Amino acid sequence: MILALVLVATPGLVFAQSPQITLLTDKQSYVTGDTISISGTITSLGSSNSAVLQVFNPFNVLVQIGTINLAPDGTFSKTIKAEGGSWASDGSYQIKVLYVSTPILATVTANVSFKAIQSTTSQPTPPSQPTVQSAQNPSQAPDDQTSIQEQIKQRIALANKLKQQIEQSTTIQIPSWVKDTAQKWHDGAVDNVAFSKDIQYLITSGLVKTSGQVTPSSTFENIPSWQKKVAEWWSQGLVSDYDYVNSIQYLLDKKVIK
Repeated sequence: MILALVLVATPGLVFAQSPQITLLTDKQSYVTGDTISISGTITSLGSSNSAVLQVFNPFNVLVQIGTINLAPDGTFSKTIKAEGGSWASDGSYQIKVLYVSTPILATVTANVSFKAIQSTTSQPTPPSQPTVQSAQNPSQAPDDQTSIQEQIKQRIALANKLKQQIEQSTTIQIPSWVKDTAQKWHDGAVDNVAFSKDIQYLITSGLVKTSGQVTPSSTFENIPSWQKKVAEWWSQGLVSDYDYVNSIQYLLDKKVIK
């Protein structure tokens, strides 16, 4: 079992009692298909009854993001499924819980090791299927696997390139109106259609990549509610440009918004 405890408080602010987060995982290492159970407690809760959960792979690419509901006593629990293309790399994965209830800010991280394994399940060949047909199947699997691995490598390379562009480049700047719209969207002053302009800008500027079905003029209706919390924190400077853009990229990659 892993225990992580870290406190981050905003400089210059004094609290009667600083919040602390404890984070537990049921194991230290996992393999493909495992369920990761996390639990913990946030002391000295503010007005917010939820926190944000983020998971980063060994390349610091966001592979999962969502909200965690907090009980009145500050306890929480959630499960994560370690599967899919985002969980294809061996190594250390970082689990991060972020709690914000202005002016309170606290974060906690825990690292777990992960090993990607290939499925060994195979279907028996029907008796009526010609022998030469079944002999071809093994030769097809490596090609399929190579294609998947290549896609993963391209995604990782893109994510690292975007991170470098956002954090280091002086030629790419996210306009202030994008953050302003994100804040208004969180506050309910604008709807999803208006907020879509933010996503459209990220597409046209090349900060996020999309499939051929998504265009810069697309209107995104089904945006999950938890993204509003991320938008608020980003507009307040509590979440980095990279993490915010990567959260939008995650929604597009998973076809949560399309």
